[in-house]
Amino acid sequence: MRQAASLAEQAETRDLSLVYAPDRTVFHTPSGPVTGHDLLRAAHQVAQQLPDSPVVSLCQDIWSFTVLFLAVVLRGQYLLLSSDRTISSLSDLAQRHGAVCIALDHDVPPDGLPQNSLIISVPPAQSVMLEAKQPQNPKIAASDLVAIVFTSGSSGQPVGHKKHWGALVERSVVARELLDPAQSPATAVGTVPPYHMYGFETLVLQAIHTRGMTTTGPCAYPADWQSMLERSPAPRILVTTPLQLRSLVRADLALPSITRIISAAAPMDIRVAQEAEAKLAAPVMEIYGATEIGSVAMRHTTQTSLWQLYSGVVLSVKGEDGYISAPGAAAFPLSDFVEPASKQLFRLIGRKSDIVKLAAKRTSLAALNSVLLSIPGIVDGAFLAPEANQAEALGRMQVFAVAPGLPPDQILQSLREQLDPAFLPRRVVLVDAMPRNSVGKLTVQALRQLAEQEADGQRLGTLCIAPDNPCLPGHFPGQPVVPGVVVLEEGLAQADIAPQRILQVKFMQPVLPGQSVVFFLKTEGGRARLTGRVEGGVVLRAIVQLSHSA
Repeated sequence: MRQAASLAEQAETRDLSLVYAPDRTVFHTPSGPVTGHDLLRAAHQVAQQLPDSPVVSLCQDIWSFTVLFLAVVLRGQYLLLSSDRTISSLSDLAQRHGAVCIALDHDVPPDGLPQNSLIISVPPAQSVMLEAKQPQNPKIAASDLVAIVFTSGSSGQPVGHKKHWGALVERSVVARELLDPAQSPATAVGTVPPYHMYGFETLVLQAIHTRGMTTTGPCAYPADWQSMLERSPAPRILVTTPLQLRSLVRADLALPSITRIISAAAPMDIRVAQEAEAKLAAPVMEIYGATEIGSVAMRHTTQTSLWQLYSGVVLSVKGEDGYISAPGAAAFPLSDFVEPASKQLFRLIGRKSDIVKLAAKRTSLAALNSVLLSIPGIVDGAFLAPEANQAEALGRMQVFAVAPGLPPDQILQSLREQLDPAFLPRRVVLVDAMPRNSVGKLTVQALRQLAEQEADGQRLGTLCIAPDNPCLPGHFPGQPVVPGVVVLEEGLAQADIAPQRILQVKFMQPVLPGQSVVFFLKTEGGRARLTGRVEGGVVLRAIVQLSHSA
């Protein structure tokens, strides 16, 4: 039996076809199972409608995303994948790479489309099976560029990394041995999106490159995950993040059996892993990796602190710097401090950018956040370190928390009992939700924007000028921009203040038709500061002197 399995694995390794073994079931959709042949038919239909250019995928559903991805490969082009799903960011990404933003007609983003986007028609998953003719399943050259995946920008600006077909196939097969080691093929149920490297590897590439299957459908809430698990054949693998796993466990839903739980995108709190294993009766396995190189190691969180490298992956350490090399990928410098334990095992010490130095003392953000999240009543939260130029001077930590019904002073007192005074914030700011991205990551930029918005004061309302507004003609012909005076007047009207004098006005960047400006107001003494933001970026700052009657 072992010999047969070994031969099957070798076949997987050698197979550079668009879809591995297309006569098998690849996806379990809400309409029913679909095979690799069904997937290929849909991909060929979409490929005929694509332009000869790179593509930014707007698809949210795994089935739609995979159809578009394979269609792009058939067209000889590549996909651009970014976790930043704001319309402006996707538009900028497409413009920088000469690409086109594309959605499929049954999976159009609810928040709108970037300019010049294309919506392509494709039959639903189930209807493509009506065609009897078997679609072509071509071999793809190992050197073909098929995707550029951008980092989330956790500690800096997003950077794109090229992914070639041969390396993706080989890494998928190697990863399958750890992700899905059982004798029978498993069905992956994901709570993460396909356009992030984690979801791309585990939910898309595993389905098309190996024996694995993936369940598709709405996946925003615990009830959605429950529904997906219920229509997935056993054995089932749950692909999730620490935050989503905690939400699922605490939802206390009746779930079918789960063989194993895979987690990535953020450090797993061992208490969450223990709670999940107790309630779901499945081991919690963490993936270690990076967008730059993909997943490279795994560990059983509650059983060991050591990470096991995938077959073919090599770790080398020189001084404090670690390097990872893998088949089809150049040696990559790690952003973490690591300590080798053997040829295939290593211990993760912590992220280099996580180290915080204040008042001649040091700790890590991971340790601080662990203390914060352990406080009863806190649903989510994080520490934000001061800017680098403030760290050794007057800088203080900031803390944001989601804690319904828990007073900030009580949170601060709990922190005071567990942390060195050097790392205590002046106060705890309560928010409705943390600005996590689609896989639960909190980037430094998102936290700094949250801090800026909190400093902006009370949120007022919004302004959105439609493209046919009479204030636009002549300002400017061919490139309409909302006049600054319109933005200022609307902000003052929403603030409902009577300025005696406008002391300062700065228009930081143009406001375009259709963009929503969110206004904030902060009053201090006889002055008020009005701020306007578009997608987090500042477009207006004004300081006014208030009249005595204000």
